[in-house]
Amino acid sequence: MGPRPPRLPRAPRKRPPDPRPVYVRFVCFHLVEGQRTRLGLFQALDEARMSDNATGWALAQLKESVDWFNEELKAPTHFNRGRYGAWGQSALCWFKSSAEDHIRRMYDLKVALEECGVHVEVLTTREPGHVLYEDDHQIAAEPLDGRF
Repeated sequence: MGPRPPRLPRAPRKRPPDPRPVYVRFVCFHLVEGQRTRLGLFQALDEARMSDNATGWALAQLKESVDWFNEELKAPTHFNRGRYGAWGQSALCWFKSSAEDHIRRMYDLKVALEECGVHVEVLTTREPGHVLYEDDHQIAAEPLDGRF
C-alpha cells in the first residue's frame, strides 16, 4: 500500500439564516435615572439643544427630524402588559428593520446629536424581550434580564 492521499479540508457548514427579525435601537451613553437602560435619542434632544457645541445646521436638523417623526411615527399609547403594570414603564422602543425611512431619519438625527456633543450608539438584536406594543414601524418590548 502506498502513502495515503492528503485529506482535503471540508467546506464549512453554512448555517441556515436566522428567521427572527432584526430590531434597531439608537441610544446615548447616558443612563435613564433609576434604571439600567440607556437614554433614547428623543430623550437626549434637550441636552443637545443646550450644548455649547450646538451649531446652526445641527439644531435645524434636530428640529426637522423631530417634526418628521411627530408626523410619521406613532407614540405608543398603551401596552399589552408589563412587569410594572399596564403602562410598561420598562419597555424600550425598537425600529423594525423594514422601517427603512425611519431608520434613515434616525441616522440623520444621530449625526446632528453627535455634532452637539451627544454620542450615539446603534444597537441591533433579534431578542428585544417581551413585545408589549407593535405597529408597522416599531415595537416596544420589555427587555429580558435588564439588557440594553
